[in-house]
Parts: sequence; structure tokens; C-alpha cells
Amino acid sequence: MFNKFTEETKNVLLLAKKEMFDLKHPYLGSEHLLLGILKDNNKVSKTLRKYNVTYKKYREEVIKLIGYGDEKTEWVLYTPVVREIFERAIDISSENNSDVTIDTLFISLIEIGDGIANRLLLNFNLDIDKLYTDFIFQIPQKNKKKKSLLNDLGIDFTSDSVVSTFDPVIGRDKEINQVIEVLARKNKSNPILVGEAGVGKTAIVEEISRLIAHGDVPNKLKNKRIINLDISSLVAGTKYRGEFEEKVNKIIKEVEADPDIILFIDEIHTIVGAGGAEGAIDASNIFKPALARGRIKCIGATTLDEYKKYIEKDKALDRRFKKVIISEPNLDEVKNIIYKLKPIYENYHHVKISNKMLDLLITLTDKYIYEYKNPDKTIDILDEVCTHATLKDNPQVKNYDSLAKELTVIMEKKKDCVMTGDFKTAYKYKQMENSLMGKLNELELDLTIKHINKVTKKDLYDVLSNKVNVPIFELNNHFNLTKMVSTLSEKVIGQEEAIKDLVTSYFNHTGHNKVYSALLSGTSGVGKTTLATNFAKMISSRILRLDMSEFSEPHTVSKLIGAPAGYVGYENNDYLFSTIKDYPFTIIILDEIERCHENVLNLFFQILDNNELKDARGNIIHFNHTIILMTTNVACNKKLGFETKNNNSELNDYFGVSFINRIDEIITLKPLDESAIIKIIHQEYRALNNDKALNNKDLKEIIDKSNYHEYGARQVKKLLQQNSNFKKIKKNSKNYSKN
Repeated sequence: MFNKFTEETKNVLLLAKKEMFDLKHPYLGSEHLLLGILKDNNKVSKTLRKYNVTYKKYREEVIKLIGYGDEKTEWVLYTPVVREIFERAIDISSENNSDVTIDTLFISLIEIGDGIANRLLLNFNLDIDKLYTDFIFQIPQKNKKKKSLLNDLGIDFTSDSVVSTFDPVIGRDKEINQVIEVLARKNKSNPILVGEAGVGKTAIVEEISRLIAHGDVPNKLKNKRIINLDISSLVAGTKYRGEFEEKVNKIIKEVEADPDIILFIDEIHTIVGAGGAEGAIDASNIFKPALARGRIKCIGATTLDEYKKYIEKDKALDRRFKKVIISEPNLDEVKNIIYKLKPIYENYHHVKISNKMLDLLITLTDKYIYEYKNPDKTIDILDEVCTHATLKDNPQVKNYDSLAKELTVIMEKKKDCVMTGDFKTAYKYKQMENSLMGKLNELELDLTIKHINKVTKKDLYDVLSNKVNVPIFELNNHFNLTKMVSTLSEKVIGQEEAIKDLVTSYFNHTGHNKVYSALLSGTSGVGKTTLATNFAKMISSRILRLDMSEFSEPHTVSKLIGAPAGYVGYENNDYLFSTIKDYPFTIIILDEIERCHENVLNLFFQILDNNELKDARGNIIHFNHTIILMTTNVACNKKLGFETKNNNSELNDYFGVSFINRIDEIITLKPLDESAIIKIIHQEYRALNNDKALNNKDLKEIIDKSNYHEYGARQVKKLLQQNSNFKKIKKNSKNYSKN
């Protein structure tokens, strides 16, 4: 607050504090403030002497009214009136673009009106209104410059305060030089930066601003100012027709009047149609003549799609800009960028991150994040990982939070005591506050300087797992193969070899950054769907199970990728594969895939071949981390037990060699033998009858009726339920006959 006060005014405040201590008053009020002004030899005190108001006489009046205190205090408490006087003085000085002078302070004291100072002045028979009028005209009124609309709406990228916030730009020398060359041209000196979101278009403009601020540019660009103009701020507040056009024209006139200004419009495609409602002229048509005359320089930035959609279509607007393509950097360039930014993020977050960890971060970010572009996505993950490491559980942090809460409570109690006039208790709380502040400062110093967290693999895995919805075991390739085989063997009886083949095949596939696919072949009831479902549950919580008999018609393709343009449902984004964008580690189970239409099968052919698919709107869906498990009865007849697992001739004939070749593993489930059926019957019976054992007579009867050679285990549960219901009916009938 007091940094806006002049030295003379600060000296008056010191004199006011001395008066408060000498009179042993527990607070600093407006009367002490006026005593400080009168004691000092200044313009106000000289004027008041003419009205017979002297320091000695005024002090006597203060003592008469208030008297001396009982005990000398050790701290300074300002009354609400004094605080209001200070705030008003600052407001007056701000309006006149000056610091707070003694005159301003005295005028504020009179303006507020409340307080003992004004009451005592009335004892001297003063005309307060006349006194106020005399002083108000003595304040020098500085000529205010005409407000600049551009300064109000824009941000000066070349100002020291803004430049200091920019991160350095690495590896973009070619693009920066291209933009500088365009800006230095005589005609059409308006570059437009075109590239995908996140490749660093705005960062390039920020770097050019930094170079201009430091004078590291050609002479033609020295002393230039790059002003970032937000189009939305231009549109804001323009309720009536003509207001928007007036705003834009004012901006253009200001830029034309100052040849050192370079406009930067991010998302420049927004000028097309901006403010053009109800037949009004839009921003692009107002800018065109100014750009054509060459009286203004403008840098634009937009994405490739929006450039084609808005700028390129308007030939008159397009020819006034020189296109500069900003492409995504390769991984080596990203590595160079991240290595250079490393010290900045380490210092900001007070962490330590090794180069080995940075390499892993770059690799995993490139592998798992597709929606965004480098270097933005890698820098974003670096920032998140460092933040995560900073916020780790730390006893010192908990202690700091506890002390901070305690300090808040004590400050509230001190405030209450001051308000009730209990200054002795308030003083005790003040001492406790000082003690706690000291401890907090020491802890803060220790946490920010001495204590530096180290970024670990776990931090990186946690952040990426939450960001892209991929489980941690997939990120670090850490699996327990033996345990998974054992668990699945307990749930899928009689298929130990198929289970081992599936689990081993998947484990060998992990880390390849491509979709994993397996075709489970076998007769009905051998456990294909059961194996696929239980395997999926062990791997991921996101399972998309599709009964392929529902996709037997050609139009059902729209269920998977959305309706094509011109058809009902085109605007609807709720198609089945849309979930893959948010949950890339989804397991898709295609039950009885031979039942689907050829068009649907071709979609999966494309996924297996390219690891990606375009939806009806042309958006790419990535399947690199998806698992596709298919089941089929094709090539499986009653004599399948005589076939080998590599005999895929019938599968090739039905699905085609091209499709079968793109499946990672084809696993044939063998027919169930009697020992497997017995295990399944016992397992199902216990589940239905609270772990009770099945007697041998009922067991033999169910085995005979199940016809497992033909139907597998599919009849078992049905027979067990019938057996259980029959026993209940029999038992109830006996009880009824007894009654």
C-alpha cells in the first residue's frame, strides 16, 4: 500500500506513529495522522497555521478529548477510518497519475468526514468545505492521454513484463527466419502461420517478440511492437449495428498511425464472419483494404483445416498473406526441445528429472497420445509429471498445512480481540502469530530450496495412466503370466493349452504399439466366449462385447462408425467406436464373427491392417492399444478333435487369406472330455447350491443328459437348475403330505 506514497508522506506517517506511541494510545487514528501533518513543515501545515490551527493547539485538543493511555503499546493498529483515508488517497493519486502526497492525504481525510480529526477541526471554527475547496485545486491535474483502444484490447508481446513469461523456443530457427523475412518485405508483409494445434505457432511469434525486445532482429524490425489482438474482445459489448465496425476501424487507424505496430491475431480464421450479423460488414472485409494498402503489418496463426475452410476460400483475403507452414517436429527435435526446457521446469517445480526419465517420457507420450501434436503434448506431460512429483505426500507439507490452519485461527482471534478492545489478549495472539510465521517461513524455505523431489517412473506412469486411460501394467509391461494362466484355468475348465497360448501370445505382443487380435475357434459350448470374457476382465475394465449376429445387414456399419453425411444420425456422436477415443485400452469381443456382414468384416480388416479407422465424419480413431478377441464356429464340426490347431484351411476359405493373415493368433479350443465336464458340473452345482457337493447318482444322470460331445458345457447349467428345482418340489410335496 505505502509504495505509492512519496517520501514526505511516509515521513508524516512516521511522525503520526510517534504521536500514537507518545500518547500511549492503542491505535493510530485520523487525529494522529493530522498531528503528523501539523508537526511537519509542509504546505498543509503552513495553510492550517493561517487558520490558527497549530501542532501545539491541536495536540492539546486531542489530549483534552482522549487523554493519555495506561500502557505503551508495541505495535501499530490502524482504525477503519485511517484505512479508508489511505485507500481514498491512493484512488485520487491514481486518477491524476501521481503518487500520494501530503495534500492528497489531507484532502482524503476531509473527504471521508468521519473520525476524531474532523471533529476537533470544528473546535477551531473552520469552514471545512472552504478548506477542502482551497486544497482540491492545489492538486496538479496531469493531462491524461487519449485512451488507446488497441492498448485496452491487446497485449503487447514485446513489453518486458510479457516477454519475461515466455518459454524459450528451440529448434525453430528456419520458421522464425521465414516469418522475419516476410515481415521485412515491402509488399504483402503479412505472414500467416499454418499448422496443427500444438506444433508451436504462437510460440514462434512469442520468440520473435523476444528477439525484437532484445534487439536481435534486422534494422527494419527494431523498435517494433507486436500487439496480440483477441477478436472476441472486439466483438464483446457491440450490441448495436455499426459499433463493431467502428471498433475495428479505430484499431486500423491506430495501427496505421504507428508504423512500429505489428498486429498478431491468433486463430485468425475467426475474423471471417466476426461481427457480420444482420447484414453488417464482417472483420475480414474491413481488414482487407488496410492490408492491401500495405499500411499495416499483421501476423496470423491458424490450423490447416481452418485455413482451408475460411481463409483459402476467400481469395481476396488469402492473397494478402504469405503462408508459412509450421510442421510437427520429429522425436529428435522434440528431445532437443525438452532437454533445453528441463532446467526451467525443474526450477519452477523444485524437482529433479533425469535425462533417462525424459527419454521415457518422450517415448511414452508419442506412443499413447494421438489427439495432440508435439512439442505441446510432450511439454504438457512434462509439466504434469513435475507437478505430480511436487505434490507427493510429504510430512513437511502436512506440517506446513497444519501450521497454516493454526495461523488462520489465531489471526481471526486477534482480530476479534481488537474489535472488542481487548488489546492485551490481542498482543498475546500477535506474539503467537509472529512465532508461527517464523516457523512457516522456515518450512517454506526448506520445501522450496532444500527439499527437491525426484521424478520417478511411477510419477510418469501415474500421470499417463490417468490422462489416456491406460492401465499402469500396460505402460511398464509388468505382468504375472503364471498367475494369469492359473486364474483363467480355474474359470475356464479343460482348456489349459488354449489359455496358455492366448496369454503367452498377448504377452509377447505387448510393447509393439499395434492392435492385438486373437481368433478363438471351437465347437459350441467349449468355452470360447467364457475365455474371451474372463481374459478381458483380467486385463481391462473397459470391455465392448458385440454379438455379431446384430451386424448381419450392410447398413449396420453405421452402428460402429456413425451414419454417413446426409443420413439420419449424422450429427450424433454416440456410435460404438467413439468410446475408443476416450478409452484406447478397450477390449473388443466379437462373438461369432462369421455372422456379420462382409462390410462390417472389412472394417475390422482395416483396423487389423492399419491400427486405425476413420469414422463417418473423417476423424481418425486409433486402435493401437486395443485388444480384439473374436470367436467363431467356422471349420469346427463334430470331428474337430482330429484336427490340429494349425489346420486353418476352412477359416481361410470363409474369411479369406488376407483377413486371417492379419490376426495375431488363431487358437483352437479342444472339445471337452468327461473329466472336464465333471469339473464344470461340480463347479456350477456349488455355485447354485451354496458350495454343497453333488452326489454320484445325480452327477451320472446330468453327464448322460448333457450330451457334451455335441453341445459342450452349454446344457450343464440348465440341467443343474432343473435338478435343483426338482429336489425343491419333491421336498415341498413330502412336507405337504405329512401335514
